[in-house]
Amino acid sequence: MSLPPRPRPLAHTDAPAKTLLVVEDDRATQSLYRQGLKGLPNFRVLMASDGAQAMEILRSEPVNVLVTDLNMPVMDGFNLIARVSRLYPQIPIIVMTGLGESQHLNSPLQLGAVRILTKPPRLTLLMEEIKAAALFEPSGMVRGIGLNSLLQLLNWENKSCTLTVKSEAGMGLLYLKRGEVVHAAYRDQEGLPAAYEILTWDRPDIEFVDTCRVEPTIDLPLTEMLMNAAMITDHRKPGAEGP
Repeated sequence: MSLPPRPRPLAHTDAPAKTLLVVEDDRATQSLYRQGLKGLPNFRVLMASDGAQAMEILRSEPVNVLVTDLNMPVMDGFNLIARVSRLYPQIPIIVMTGLGESQHLNSPLQLGAVRILTKPPRLTLLMEEIKAAALFEPSGMVRGIGLNSLLQLLNWENKSCTLTVKSEAGMGLLYLKRGEVVHAAYRDQEGLPAAYEILTWDRPDIEFVDTCRVEPTIDLPLTEMLMNAAMITDHRKPGAEGP
């Protein structure tokens, strides 16, 4: 008499582990994250102390969600966001900022893949944001952050720097003092005309230098400048009506 077939083992139903990369230079905050984020189910947590270390990890590890501080040595969060947006646009980014919620909530600008949390965050809120970000699948859609969104972050943080912006149209320069664009240069154009040309480029490559050594030629608030650039972009679209 033959024996009955042995039951097959049940399939493993646990979701595969996702990888979270946290970029933070403060050791005490790193320890807080290491302990507090242990409550994230099915997540592997990696830590980096600056943007350069984060890029090394990204080159060798698949990452599902990135959490980053902005002000760090070696490579700051602004440079990191720009590079991740260009090289790994499918990775959602959560930015930690010292700004109060009233300063960055309900912004008229869409920040694409970026979510903004006030630092230090409530760990329960941070974990919920991480889980929510990990649920989004790229589905072939590029979700990286654009130049306008980066400028908004720089504005919130009162950052002074020079941006080298490259696209198929060429290379331009944007100069920021305390978060406001004070000068721009593109080919033979300078000031506002150059700024508007650069701001209409679609997902350019961006590099940062943490200095701004020009005399201001622009005194228009960033928000107004970005709105004007958006209208110029809409006007240039095929089928747009003339004035």
